[in-house]
Amino acid sequence: MNSKGRSLADFRLAILAFFIFFILFIYSSLNLKNVDLGYQQHELLLAEKNLRLEIDSLQARKAELLNLERMERIAVEELGYQYPEAGQIIRVVENGNE
Repeated sequence: MNSKGRSLADFRLAILAFFIFFILFIYSSLNLKNVDLGYQQHELLLAEKNLRLEIDSLQARKAELLNLERMERIAVEELGYQYPEAGQIIRVVENGNE
């Protein structure tokens, strides 16, 4: 009977040790996952910051390219366009009233 009681106590101790190990294993794995997610979040925040800076620079470049004075200068100087004179304007669409 004594060996049965001892083996039962050993079995309970082994099960208790297994559950303690299992709980500690899960806790440490979740903690490591949390640390990894923190690093990933930091990298994503840096990438977002860089993309926002790139968006701002592209919007500034777009505003510069769409500047009307720049477009006028290119049309006149580089493409050779000229302003129409008084007799060169032709009315294409007429109102129904006239």
